[in-house]
Amino acid sequence: MAGPFLPAPRARLALAASFALAALAGPASAMDWPLAPPRLAANFGTFAKGRVVTGLALAASDGLVRSAEDGEVVFSLEDRRHPAGLPTPLGSFAVIEHQKGMAAVYSHMAPGTFSTYLRKPKAGDILGKPGRSGWIEGDGLGFQVFDRRAGAWVNPLLVLSPLADDKPPVIRSLALSRGDKTYVLGETAALPQGTYRVSVDVSDPADSPWTAGSLAPYGIRLAVDGVEIAKDVFDVARGSGGRLSLFSLSSVPVGELRMREGRYALAERLFTRGRTTIEARVEDAAGNKRSASWTVLLE
Repeated sequence: MAGPFLPAPRARLALAASFALAALAGPASAMDWPLAPPRLAANFGTFAKGRVVTGLALAASDGLVRSAEDGEVVFSLEDRRHPAGLPTPLGSFAVIEHQKGMAAVYSHMAPGTFSTYLRKPKAGDILGKPGRSGWIEGDGLGFQVFDRRAGAWVNPLLVLSPLADDKPPVIRSLALSRGDKTYVLGETAALPQGTYRVSVDVSDPADSPWTAGSLAPYGIRLAVDGVEIAKDVFDVARGSGGRLSLFSLSSVPVGELRMREGRYALAERLFTRGRTTIEARVEDAAGNKRSASWTVLLE
């Protein structure tokens, strides 16, 4: 198989520049973390109670929310104060336009703590306090980054300072599905030949007092008998026609990506008779990698 998704943590910025920040005239620079220490309760691609996360959820019961970069506040709203009396899933939040068309959404802050006098915050300026307003599973902060030029949500881990992490993702299982039946490899020694969806159950370890769901890896690759059949990177998300799609290259609708069991369905393939080996390789945004393989007999 080809080389790693990212040769080194710093390469995240170069990768971001290749698709979401392609219009930058100068070199990319990392944003500061809006909450320290950063404890990921959900990351880009996490499936959380019927929704997919297009940013980060940072767990914290105290501390201060700070501006990730110089910018200008373009909108803010306090929880339960929508002009039309509607609920606000983001709770108390603010949208700050940062440099070069990048807008950040700071959400679920404690009501009444947002510094409304700040119109043009500098990097590190205090915005408020983490909270539990809106729809969130625990105390903390939601942080999303939207690239106005590309019209896409960008994985914040691509533009934030590298996060210290030495724990590789976990591969729980790989399965083949056809119709309403799912066969977990390792539990199934032989299957009839035919066309199957290939899915993998994988997550990134969390160091957080709560999580919104199993953390997504940064990238997943699948190979059958040494030939790569899927390579997906959790880099961007786009909405179109009422549907949300992930990945900049393959652009897979979320409804087709997630299976009922929580697995990521990455490919559909015709398997003919014979012994077949399927390999999964996963990587997180810090460059930690893990791989696993399974052999199954097709009859």
